[in-house]
Order: sequence, then structure tokens, then C-alpha cells
Amino acid sequence: MGLAYSISTLPSNYSVAPFLSQESLTSVTDQNSPEAFKQNIQIALDKVSRINALARSSLNGIQNAYQAGNSPAQTEADLVALDQTLHSLADFLKTTGVGACPLPPSDLQSPLSGPPTEQHLIAEMNREVQSLYEKLKRIQESSGVVAQHLSTLDTTRPKP
Repeated sequence: MGLAYSISTLPSNYSVAPFLSQESLTSVTDQNSPEAFKQNIQIALDKVSRINALARSSLNGIQNAYQAGNSPAQTEADLVALDQTLHSLADFLKTTGVGACPLPPSDLQSPLSGPPTEQHLIAEMNREVQSLYEKLKRIQESSGVVAQHLSTLDTTRPKP
């Protein structure tokens, strides 16, 4: 159950977050509640969707810049809106804490598979650690071979 305050009962130095919708201006819920978090995630997803649409429109405008019927002013407006929306999303993610949530790469899982299990994460981490270990071992062995070649060159060269 969220803790709710009336706007009139809030201290004078308390500022209402600029991202709250009109219906939530009448009462401010606990920002740490699961409902507020879900709402913030939905807002972030909506902003990402808008960014995706603006980016596609901007890219289309740039790719077709010299085609008849293409408006450079519209492309410029899309780029400005894209920049503003990106900054707005970044501020929103910082303000709400939604940006601290880890997001797995989209190519690792389908939307239907859900988040990875702990065993999957451990197995993936072990593979990455093993790969790094093998890479460092090869580097160390290679540097040993180079050092050995350099030392043999020093012994075969006449000293002045």
C-alpha cells in the first residue's frame, strides 16, 4: 500500500517530480512503491518508443535527403526532437532510478523467455572468466617466447 500525501500538506521546500502525470498531481504516492516503479518503467518504455520513431524518421530523412519531396526542415525538426527526447529520457532515468536497472542484451533472449536465471548468469560469467584466463595465458606464453628470442639474440651478438 503506497503512502499518499496531499499536495497542500507537503513541505514548502518539496518539489513535485516534473514527470508525474496530471492525474497524479492531486496526490503523490511513495516513489519507492512497486506501482510507482511500474508506472515509471511504462513511461520510460513510451519515451524509448518515441525515440525509436524519431530516430527512424531522422534516418529516413537523411538517407533520402536528395530525393524529391523530402523536407530538410522536417529532418532537422526530427533531429532536434530526438535530441530533446534523449535528454528527457536520460533525466527521467536518473531521477526515477529506473536507469539503474540492469538490462540484458536484446539478442540473448526473446521477450517470451523472461529474465535469465541465476544458474544461467553464473555459467555465462564462468565462460567469460575462462575466456579471459585463456587469453591472458596466451599473452604470457607469447611474451615468454619473445623474451627467450631476445635473450638468444643477446648471446649470439658479439660484444664490443
